[in-house]
Amino acid sequence: MRPVPSDHELPGCRDTVIATVLLLGLGLAFMIVGLTLSRQSGCDGACETLGLTLLYAGAPISAAFGIFFDDLVLAWPLDITLWVTAGFLIARWVARRDRGVLGPALVLVVLALIYGLVLSQLVEIAV
Repeated sequence: MRPVPSDHELPGCRDTVIATVLLLGLGLAFMIVGLTLSRQSGCDGACETLGLTLLYAGAPISAAFGIFFDDLVLAWPLDITLWVTAGFLIARWVARRDRGVLGPALVLVVLALIYGLVLSQLVEIAV
């Protein structure tokens, strides 16, 4: 039987809520803006790249499915699960190190944008 973690090892509710709401909010905003941009008829070149980058940054699991199936796929329940899990893990990590939660959460957002940019270079969606 595993011992019960001490209060020092558990993330606080405040850190968990801040990280999760930040990641979910930015992920949803990226997904909506990216979907709107990428589905416009006059969106070519940089506009299409920006749209796909934001879409894939906000919905990273949908992006992976989109690459495999060569189409625009929205697996939003899996994307939400990913952002909630990432928020909890960030809160748990910062609780062990007595740090603020915004820094690591924003680093994850930047990494998601880089991930989206890389994947947007691999696909071309016909509108």
